[in-house]
Amino acid sequence: MSALPTPRLASAMLGVVAVMAGCASVPSGRVAADRMDYGQVIAESWKRQTLFNVVRLRYGDAPVFLDVSSVINSYSVGGKATASASFPSVTDPNVFGLGAEGTWSNTPTVTYQPLIGDRFTRSLLNPIPPSAVFQMLQAGWPADLVMTTGLNSINGLRNDSYGAVGDAGFSEAVDAIARIQRTGGLGVRVEARKDGSAVVMMMRRDDVESLRDVRRRLRSLLGVDDDATEFDVTYGLLPRNRRELALLTRSMLEIMLNLGVGVELPRAHAEDGRAPAWRNAGSSVPVRIRAGVTPPTDAYAMVAYKDHWYWIEDTDVAGKRTFTFLMILFSLAETGQPPAAPVVTVPSR
Repeated sequence: MSALPTPRLASAMLGVVAVMAGCASVPSGRVAADRMDYGQVIAESWKRQTLFNVVRLRYGDAPVFLDVSSVINSYSVGGKATASASFPSVTDPNVFGLGAEGTWSNTPTVTYQPLIGDRFTRSLLNPIPPSAVFQMLQAGWPADLVMTTGLNSINGLRNDSYGAVGDAGFSEAVDAIARIQRTGGLGVRVEARKDGSAVVMMMRRDDVESLRDVRRRLRSLLGVDDDATEFDVTYGLLPRNRRELALLTRSMLEIMLNLGVGVELPRAHAEDGRAPAWRNAGSSVPVRIRAGVTPPTDAYAMVAYKDHWYWIEDTDVAGKRTFTFLMILFSLAETGQPPAAPVVTVPSR
């Protein structure tokens, strides 16, 4: 007569089978973990790649961008449980046999796409549309950040560029626009016209004496009519009339080159001419990029290049804000469907 399993042993066997069956599904918590982990890694690599290219441009090297176009993570889970009962014997008193096995595999695949051809031209070489500048102001971006980063000039007033000090009137005009913006007195309207859509900047009139002085000074700096409240926004160096704002905007490549003003060159590199000297060191530095032979212990972003480390300090709030704005501009420059390009797919482990 065979030995039958007791109720306690039968329950244990059923428990093992249930556990193995439960392991046959991917837990929903993996979605949150993967999203946060991969998102953090992509964000950090994006910062490092941008900083790396700013440093490369400072040394006269060509920028190279490799975008993460997709991340695919697949899981496979399997399990098996066995249970058996047999006759007891003298040599083997065990009458039950239990067995279990399980499999788990995680195979993420990351696809990279180089920035070349038309995408390179559109993202790096084309100037920022003047309409986009005022649309960002309308959306709440600070005027001092948007205009000092993205403009070469406004109505002929020159911004600091490539280490050369610009016109004092540019900074004063930007400061006036920022003050008007903070009070809600700046607006943008897009009009449909026969020759294409046009962007109109509006300055609201009010009874605040201090703002009246600010608007009066701004009109004087820009050379526009004193009684005008609306101005056509165009691309160019100089306006065609006294009711127009001519913006000479920068391309992404120009913005990166100007950020290179803040790269702190090692003394040896400055002495042997590895990087070009700027014409004037008295201009403002948008982002201060430190350099050293050892990596910092705490940095917003850091990269290694030519046997040195370059980084933005995590305590440099103004520099981080400007650098983050540069990365957002890159996202805005990526419009439309990208053309087919060579891709590199690398399985991760």
